[in-house]
Amino acid sequence: LGNLIFIMGLWLVKKRFLNSSWRMMLIVTTVFLLLLDAFFIMLTVFDVVRNQYFYLGETVLEEVPRAANFVVSTFVIVEMADHGNEGLVYGLMTTAANLGSPVARAIGNQIYRLFEPSISSTNNYIEDTLAFRRTVFYSFLLSYGFGFLSLVVLYFLPRQKAEAQERKATWSRRPIYGYVTVAMLSVAFVYSLTVNFMSMFPSTMCLKFAGGDGCNSALAMPPLSSNSSNSSNVLLR
Repeated sequence: LGNLIFIMGLWLVKKRFLNSSWRMMLIVTTVFLLLLDAFFIMLTVFDVVRNQYFYLGETVLEEVPRAANFVVSTFVIVEMADHGNEGLVYGLMTTAANLGSPVARAIGNQIYRLFEPSISSTNNYIEDTLAFRRTVFYSFLLSYGFGFLSLVVLYFLPRQKAEAQERKATWSRRPIYGYVTVAMLSVAFVYSLTVNFMSMFPSTMCLKFAGGDGCNSALAMPPLSSNSSNSSNVLLR
């Protein structure tokens, strides 16, 4: 069903929004996805509705805006690529996009360890106290804040293919831009790989750098994933 709705979303973008502003499409779909996720999350966190089928319904409703995001990202790659470097541009863009999730998870592991009561403790999810529900609520608010903050960088996204072509023709090209881009992606890759792997092994998962409470702490617990859906899945159990 989700794939069918995704296909319908692609068709809708083709028929109605093919020439719409890429910036506006991303703003509308991102805000919609964040608000939709917040609706389901809050009902789950505060024990208003804790039903796995209700929660999983969110994934179906997200398919249309996700389809719009996919189309915009594809258009950007097509317009940025020149003859002969299509594979390089596609690989660079998809690498940057795919790095977002592991980097966010690594940063989340380090930030969320500061929350009290600890959201790394499985016992807190089992006890499910009001104080802990509020802590989980604040952690999601923080994640949504980063989501809204990401919209600021849309200023650098062309509005449509005509503006993308104009930028390619008029903006300066320097090797340093490529070096900086590759360096940033490399640092992000090494950082996310290090933190996420350290959080998997018993000997290192207690380290604060990996999101633990410290290996000298008697209450050292393995960090849970910072992905927002994982926290809700624990609550649903």
